[in-house]
Amino acid sequence: MEFHENLHDLAVKEGLKGRKLHKAVESFTWNITILKGQADLLKHARSEVQENLKQIHYSALTCNLSKGGAVGGSSGSTDSKSRRSLEAIPEKAMGEEELTDEEN
Repeated sequence: MEFHENLHDLAVKEGLKGRKLHKAVESFTWNITILKGQADLLKHARSEVQENLKQIHYSALTCNLSKGGAVGGSSGSTDSKSRRSLEAIPEKAMGEEELTDEEN
């Protein structure tokens, strides 16, 4: 916004006069207004995403889906086997699915 205060003087120094000067100041003001609005939208979106990530994290902890282990529970060997992680589940190859369907 500092630049906006000196814009008129800078434009005159660069040789803009009359309509061109007015148009340059008007365009700059409009662009700054649009950019400020976009920045505000991005800040709002970021705070929403952070809140969503927090909710996902707490849900994962509640359901014992985190890599860190169970919340407040014992960490025995049976717990670690039955505990799920947040990693992707590997897909079966097409040949494997056909074999298991034919065997049953």
